Amino acid sequence: MPQVHTIRGVPMTLQRDSWWLTDAPPGQNPITRAKGSVLALIALLLLGDQLFWHHPPGLSLALFAVAIFAATANRATPLSATLLTLSVLPVIEYVQPLSLVILGLGLPTAIALNRGLAPLPALVALIRRLPFALPGALATGVRHLPAGQSRSLLRNWGFPLGGMLVLLSLLAQANPVLAGWIAVLTTLPLDPVDLALRALFWAGLALILWPLLTPTPSAALTLTLTLPRLTTGLNATSVTNALVLFNALLALQLGLDALYLFGTTTPPGMTLATYAHRGAYPLLATALLAGAFALAARPWLAEKPRLTPLLLLWLGQNVVLTLSALYRLHLYVQSFGLTYLRVDAAIWMGLVAAGLALTGVQIALHRPNRWLLLQCTVLAVATLYACAFLNFAAVIARVNLAQDKIDAQYLCDLGPTAAAELAHAPYWVVSHCPNNQPQILGWRDWGFRNWRVRRYLDQHMPERPLEDSRRG
Repeated sequence: MPQVHTIRGVPMTLQRDSWWLTDAPPGQNPITRAKGSVLALIALLLLGDQLFWHHPPGLSLALFAVAIFAATANRATPLSATLLTLSVLPVIEYVQPLSLVILGLGLPTAIALNRGLAPLPALVALIRRLPFALPGALATGVRHLPAGQSRSLLRNWGFPLGGMLVLLSLLAQANPVLAGWIAVLTTLPLDPVDLALRALFWAGLALILWPLLTPTPSAALTLTLTLPRLTTGLNATSVTNALVLFNALLALQLGLDALYLFGTTTPPGMTLATYAHRGAYPLLATALLAGAFALAARPWLAEKPRLTPLLLLWLGQNVVLTLSALYRLHLYVQSFGLTYLRVDAAIWMGLVAAGLALTGVQIALHRPNRWLLLQCTVLAVATLYACAFLNFAAVIARVNLAQDKIDAQYLCDLGPTAAAELAHAPYWVVSHCPNNQPQILGWRDWGFRNWRVRRYLDQHMPERPLEDSRRG
């Protein structure tokens, strides 16, 4: 009987060298399977080091975002390219927390759209993978290393590298050019603390980049979004009675506001500014509760048709109430000046009024709650995106300088982007302020807003000394 010989596969070295001949099986080393991602990661780390290490961020953030996007796809779709452009424009305008949030959300969304993924599940999956994707890939790669590969690697490269060093030392004695190169390398100033911080910077950057460069597992893209069903214990009768009472109370409040805010009568025992400040924020909280009550009362609209006009009247009065709170804030600003907090409050009041109006439109058109959620989300995102291009420091300085009472210290604390307005301020106002003009040290930290302010100062205030020097 002939003897049967079984060939148990090809040698391990050939398996490692021919990984590109076949599709990678699921159990293969993930580092080998993601060879392109590893190369892209190394290239982006080198680029990030050149752009950000010891350099303040600016235009470099936009360039780095474009490089990341280019490394994740061979071809960009028009929608993803447009979203990427909209995401980088705020950081080109001015680097601030809001513009960084827009870039941080817009870049992965553009990458997800370019890969044909649903943006929201892909974004949630990315956030979940951020701390653990790269360490997990490295751990899996080490676990899949064949037995004895480390010894084989040392055996194959130990003698060549050692021999090369010996040969280099001999050649350096005979060649002064090589000796000079070695001398330069050995005299480089290496700061251990700087090296450690740089290593941490590279590690942190790699942890952020790796989930963007590697495909998201399909299991992580499952996201179920369900709106909670409001079970408040109300009924049609209680909702009707509540709307009648609430509307009557709001009508009284609006009547008093019209009397004191637009009439000649002042509230007893307080000034108009005190009255305006006292009611601005509580009225805003009332409007928010009104929106929640409208959503809770909506299930009974079909049971009692007369509830719809009462609910629409309730929402309309709350819109007027929010606008009244906004006018109160305006009166208070006229007396005590504008601040960042008051700007934020004014924007929030406007959003609340628009949200209540959209709730009324939803009820009148019989739209589902998902429609309202989408409209409010689009409104909030559009508002925040527009705010990224507004120089609020300049607006605050301009408003406060036009008043009789000026808080000089607060004006000084507004920062460099208010320098153009402060240049026209009285000397006694800014005499103790530092000469904090926008600094542009090079192309990496260039920003459109800082450039505009510097250009204005150069054209209109050429006699003012500049603190920084423009370096390339």
